[in-house]
Amino acid sequence: MKRSSSLFPLALLSAAISVWLGVPGTLAAADPSAQAKLTGQVTVHTGAIGGRQRRYILYTPGKLVPQPPLLFVFHGGGGDGPFVRDATGYEFDMLADANGFLVVYPDGIGRGWNSCRKGSDNDATRLHVDDVGFIEAIIAHEAVVHGIDKSRVFAAGHSFGGQMAYRFALERPSEFAGIAAISANLPAPGFNSCAPANAAVPVLIMNGTDDPVNPYRGGRTGRGTNESNTLSTEASAQYFVKLNGLGSMPEVARLPHRNDSDPTWVERVSWSEPGKASVILYTIHGGGHVVPQPYYRYPTITGRQTQDLDAPAVIWDFFSQLPPRQ
Repeated sequence: MKRSSSLFPLALLSAAISVWLGVPGTLAAADPSAQAKLTGQVTVHTGAIGGRQRRYILYTPGKLVPQPPLLFVFHGGGGDGPFVRDATGYEFDMLADANGFLVVYPDGIGRGWNSCRKGSDNDATRLHVDDVGFIEAIIAHEAVVHGIDKSRVFAAGHSFGGQMAYRFALERPSEFAGIAAISANLPAPGFNSCAPANAAVPVLIMNGTDDPVNPYRGGRTGRGTNESNTLSTEASAQYFVKLNGLGSMPEVARLPHRNDSDPTWVERVSWSEPGKASVILYTIHGGGHVVPQPYYRYPTITGRQTQDLDAPAVIWDFFSQLPPRQ
């Protein structure tokens, strides 16, 4: 392992390794053939940010476009960067290979994030961890090292990671060209600890109606001291519809059903108007607390995994069509 000198913003150090970082005790695994298709390089970057050692995994495709976009993928509670890379079937890396962008998988402190959800009892929240500063340091670092297009930085996250994506939509809309939240709703009034900037931002939301963790219809989520309340999925989408000034009726479409034995089905509702930030809601009827894609199978306890929707492909298609952030 070779370490670089501290020449980059906020003394962020980097180290490259060529082995897969596995997470012990996972209940399912990605298809090995998915990882075998990759042509890029995985590197591990560490450094002291806000007085704490932080780490992120970076996937760099073999053919990186000039001034590449940068995509953050945030893990859920109890996970880390390597786990969410595995649990999305390496598909964001495959998309990076095909489209020439960079993918960052950051680690939260204590396998969690300091998101907007008041009442979330985890290390990152209790310790007032500066996760925003951590992500901003990565953006600054990659601007120096890879010359990223800072007007095309995106955030996607699952579960707790979706809550972190919402935080950037609310508090840092000037730094992100779009966000995608999976299995996550906005905090309910009185349970939101963030100070919204009230600026438009493109948003994609993807939730299952039978999610056992994130209630589609909103209400109580979490347990004990970690208990909180959320808006419903529809109210979460409507928050951004109103924020983005979208007044026209949405387009509603049912996605093609691929397998008669699959009891789930997917509805796409999209709000868009010329010159305004769009909002898209994918409702997975009968879907659970998962990231739908064909390369990784979640344990049955998390609920059904639809075959009608490929989340990473849909998310990147959404991001790729957005204009650069002004």
